[in-house]
Amino acid sequence: MKSPPSPPAHDLAARDRDAIRRYYEQNTPLFLRFARAETQTIHRAVWGDGVDSLTRALDFTNELVLREINAWIEQHEFARVRIADLGCGIGGSLFYLLPRLAIPVRAVGVTISRVQAELAQLHARRLDLTRACWFVEGDFLAPPLADGLGIAYSIEAFCHATLPEMFLAQAARVLASGGKLILCDDFLSPLAREAGSAAQRWLAAYQKGWHVPNLRTYVAAQALASEHDLNCVRNDDLTPYLKLRALPNWFAAALRAMGERVPAWHAIVPSMLGSLALQQCLKQNLIEYRFLVFEKS
Repeated sequence: MKSPPSPPAHDLAARDRDAIRRYYEQNTPLFLRFARAETQTIHRAVWGDGVDSLTRALDFTNELVLREINAWIEQHEFARVRIADLGCGIGGSLFYLLPRLAIPVRAVGVTISRVQAELAQLHARRLDLTRACWFVEGDFLAPPLADGLGIAYSIEAFCHATLPEMFLAQAARVLASGGKLILCDDFLSPLAREAGSAAQRWLAAYQKGWHVPNLRTYVAAQALASEHDLNCVRNDDLTPYLKLRALPNWFAAALRAMGERVPAWHAIVPSMLGSLALQQCLKQNLIEYRFLVFEKS
């Protein structure tokens, strides 16, 4: 007896996107309860060289993006520059960048979540930044953006791309020649290929809990980007600058087993399991947190 045919890739991608949307619609209000108000960011803290406070650690990746944009502005000397945050959350990165850029720019944030887009627009009004930026609910696999952008960046969002080749193709479309795409995200470590079943279970728990369909090595990501004329010009490993909160293996495995039996009454439950799994993956060198910069040829 023949098995039923698998659903088409685009149907699976749509299903994943709906799940990711629900994940952020439900979790964003809870995330914000624990976020530092001055950063408006739900990204992870990176304790790079010279970082001496949690606020600076939370803004570390924003600072790296800021340096890239200012360097691009200095090199091109454009009077008008447009940038985009692909997977902008509630706009924390743009709110950090805009007051610190060398020249005024026009910016747009794209998020799959209506809740996040509305919160970001509200914060923009409070910060008197509505003339500099706006936020739209949309899919970054088909972003509602015109071409000619100088910079597009994505912090901890590329991993949610259900069709990464489409993400990269669209990024290449909206960028001007010489424009830059910046990705800061988790990538699969080469060591993960040889990991045993216990390690693979942690990877699967991370991907399921955080809705991460796109987990690949940075080498694979670079190769895929090159197919869209996006050439990697910077590759920094930020993993050593993360402060791990990994539990003893036996205790973490017991919590995971209990969590997997608890009904997912709210998206925060799988999110907590995903956080637990990510810490174990980082502890076992299965995941790398990297900062990649691509230039459109």
